Amino acid sequence: MNRRETRGAIKLSADAETGKALGVHALADSAEEIMLAATYAIKAGVTVHELAKTWAPYLTMAESLRLVAGHFGNQMPTSCFA
Repeated sequence: MNRRETRGAIKLSADAETGKALGVHALADSAEEIMLAATYAIKAGVTVHELAKTWAPYLTMAESLRLVAGHFGNQMPTSCFA
C-alpha cells in the first residue's frame, strides 16, 4: 500500500470586505481535488466563512480547503476525526 504525501501548501485569497473567495493556490499531492472544490466555491460566490462550514469528506484533499478557510475567522478548524 502506497502512502500519500501529506506535505504541501494551500493559499486562499479572499476579498477583505465581503469575504468572498477570490483565488486558490495549491502545491500538494492531488492538488486537482482542491482546485475542483475551489473552482465551484469561487464560481458560486461563496465566502470563506461559508466555505469553512461546508462539509467535506474526511481524508480528502478537498477537506484541507475547508480547514484553510477556517483560519480567516481566527478559528482553529479541525478535521471531523482529528
